[in-house]
Amino acid sequence: MTPSSDVALDDILSIRNGHLFVEEVAAEELARRFGTPVYVMSESGLRRRVRRYIQAFQDRWPEGPVHVLPSIKANYSLALRRLLTQEGTGCDTFGLPELYAALQSQVSPELISVNGSSKDRPLVEQALRAGARITIDSPRELTLVRDVARELHVRARIRFRLRPPYEELRQPSDFHDEEVSVRDAAQAYKPGIPTEALLPLGPEALSAPELDVTGVMVHLGRHSTDLAVWKGMARSTGALIGLLHDAWGGWEPREIDLGGGFAAPRDPTARATARGGQRTPGALAPSVEQYADALTEGLRGALAESRVPTKGKVLEVEPGRGLYADAGIHLTTVRNIKSQTKPEARSWVETDTSEMFLLDTLIEKNRWTPVVAERAADLSSQTADIVGISCGFDVIVPDARLPVVAVGDHIAFLDTGAYQDATSANFNAMPRPATILVNGSEAEIIKRAETVEDVFRRDVVPVRLQPSSSPR
Repeated sequence: MTPSSDVALDDILSIRNGHLFVEEVAAEELARRFGTPVYVMSESGLRRRVRRYIQAFQDRWPEGPVHVLPSIKANYSLALRRLLTQEGTGCDTFGLPELYAALQSQVSPELISVNGSSKDRPLVEQALRAGARITIDSPRELTLVRDVARELHVRARIRFRLRPPYEELRQPSDFHDEEVSVRDAAQAYKPGIPTEALLPLGPEALSAPELDVTGVMVHLGRHSTDLAVWKGMARSTGALIGLLHDAWGGWEPREIDLGGGFAAPRDPTARATARGGQRTPGALAPSVEQYADALTEGLRGALAESRVPTKGKVLEVEPGRGLYADAGIHLTTVRNIKSQTKPEARSWVETDTSEMFLLDTLIEKNRWTPVVAERAADLSSQTADIVGISCGFDVIVPDARLPVVAVGDHIAFLDTGAYQDATSANFNAMPRPATILVNGSEAEIIKRAETVEDVFRRDVVPVRLQPSSSPR
């Protein structure tokens, strides 16, 4: 690639005359206009992605309606959620704050799934008043929902969160360096009702006048991009539905929610682990269509074996990273460059951002793809650690292959649209960055940057510690 060459990195990002563009805006222009560090999201890109999810699953599940319920925890910027509401999607929520965000964003209550474990009364009350569906995670929650529904004189729509055995998922989980199978990793994950506890709940729930048991929900999570894992996950789910069907007198779910966990195309997840580092550089994760093929084929086959009809069944999915991640980048400015030759050769490119603003660097061992915005077509000529501004190790990309970089240049970390803003932290009292929404040649703030005053706004200093007070 030469500095004058133009190339599309995907349907959002391109390199034009050596400069990185987000839709029709140069990345360094965004950095100069809005300051750095900053999150950048693409409106048209996010719309295209959610439409692709809807189409992919509709095409492969003609048996009944398909609902896409984007996971709001992946990115709870209200402007993005309203955009997804305009596209006709529902929402996966956890806890009162996420339910608040969904309702503020005009999500249709009948398309809201209130997920999560250890739900409390205020959450259940708000969900039932709004008309949202509650995904039951334990026998205790079933009792709580029944009590609140009777008090409010409403009929609660509920689904049971399942814990399939996943016996065939012996492939290694990407979240572990050691040999841990997807099955074993999934069994260590807390959500869902153990099957031995769920079986006796069915008759109680199905006969309760204050309850409408609409279906079931599962969520495997991003353990693997192996399509055999996803097909096996759906088969295990279908087999468990068959067990419930037989145990509960022929009961059939009207809704089957297969959750999320689908990888973004460039898939930075766990690439910094020993196992993840072995994945082929540049190889794309499965497409949305391939995920949809694996899930619908696995579910359809297992339900047929269990003699559970599929006709009329609503199919739901809850994409998070697979929907948001590659619709966003994170921009930072190079503040300093330094290197040493002894006792070992090492170079650092110091930026004004932090792993605290890209927390999947630590949580999920992501390896980000860095692009120097002003030199996006230049050949790599050096290896350096791209580091952040906090007092921690703050190594954002170790051993990054980079072109010549100068102070004042801007680096874009790709695929940061999911979870990075949502998990950002105030370590070193650093104010969290703004989020910018790009639409064609336009760009605007959809979440303002925090100020230092914001960071300390929750603090309360007792009167006895005020400057005018005398120590005892």
